[in-house]
Amino acid sequence: MHVNLVSSPDHQLDELVRACGAQVRIVTLEAAAAAGSGRSVDAIVIDVRDRNSIPSAVASIRRHHPDVGIVLVVSALETALLVEAMRAGINEVLTVPVTQEDLQNALARVAGHRATDAGQVFGFIGAKGGVGTTTVSVNTATTLGAISKPGRTLLIDLHEAGGDAALFLGVEPRFSVVDALQNVHRLDQNFFRSLVTEVTPHTDFLASPDGPSRDRDKDRIRTFIAFARMAYRYTVLDLPRSDAAVLDVLDELSAVFVVANQELASVRSGSRVAELLRRRYGQEKVKVLVTRPDSHAEIGPMDIQRATGCDVVHTFPSDYRRALQAMNQGRPLTLDNHNDLSAAFTTFAHRLAGATHERSTAPRKGLFGRLAPRRPQ
Repeated sequence: MHVNLVSSPDHQLDELVRACGAQVRIVTLEAAAAAGSGRSVDAIVIDVRDRNSIPSAVASIRRHHPDVGIVLVVSALETALLVEAMRAGINEVLTVPVTQEDLQNALARVAGHRATDAGQVFGFIGAKGGVGTTTVSVNTATTLGAISKPGRTLLIDLHEAGGDAALFLGVEPRFSVVDALQNVHRLDQNFFRSLVTEVTPHTDFLASPDGPSRDRDKDRIRTFIAFARMAYRYTVLDLPRSDAAVLDVLDELSAVFVVANQELASVRSGSRVAELLRRRYGQEKVKVLVTRPDSHAEIGPMDIQRATGCDVVHTFPSDYRRALQAMNQGRPLTLDNHNDLSAAFTTFAHRLAGATHERSTAPRKGLFGRLAPRRPQ
């Protein structure tokens, strides 16, 4: 294994890397960040123990070595630093004291690593209770899972306690979001895989806890979402309406959808939610979905659009009997795509992903074309 050791005056770290069986080349931060900087390399170890933040040159190193795994060595694992590392495309973070076993395991995990673009994160928040937000989240996630292979999709129920997504999926998870938040300092692919529940061959799920937790602070949630974005091709968040710890840390989202129907209470509440999100994240990220549309209702989709100040980008037809049956069976509707409601979920998810669905002949444009350009399989 060929390893570049970057910006490290520590001979002990050099010796540890060599003890792992690697051929080491010591380079400066500036040289490592330069385009076309040298020979083929299997991994890069960057020593930033003498810094309080990640140098901007690290982003250049990732840009010039997109297919190489990067290990960062830090003096202490602060939450803000971990977020920076994830955004810079770092694969592994080690804190002092670094042992040979720690380093060898990290190098083994990144060896042969082929970096990919960060995934997309979609949030769904109900204008009020009972509009079908969890139904939309669950069915969107399972469809994205089917089209994300060989990648994976993650569904996260971010309600503070007692979220219903597990019921809709027919699972009883051993672990919840709280377990991830309590261990945010040690999140990696292997540990995270032990927390999630696989609900379809390419869809994982992390449930909300049974009760409130004191570990639910903004920095932990922000780091958790950033990790999910790096680890999964698609992440779907089932969001609470009135949890500031969640609603203030959605910067990683590609889009957030306010789910509403044509009831006056839903439109009124949805306009408040949409305004809050628009102010925080901008007009382009916030869109509206309408469930159970009624062509004879006094309030039409254009009225909802004017009230919320956001485009209505998709509607899902009413089929209460099938939706209730799917929930009672714990089986997403999209796994049995033989009706208009499941077809609407499938079409929506395919448009989000930028894929072509046989029942949708419209060209990719507007919101979905901008959010999800075609990605190589």
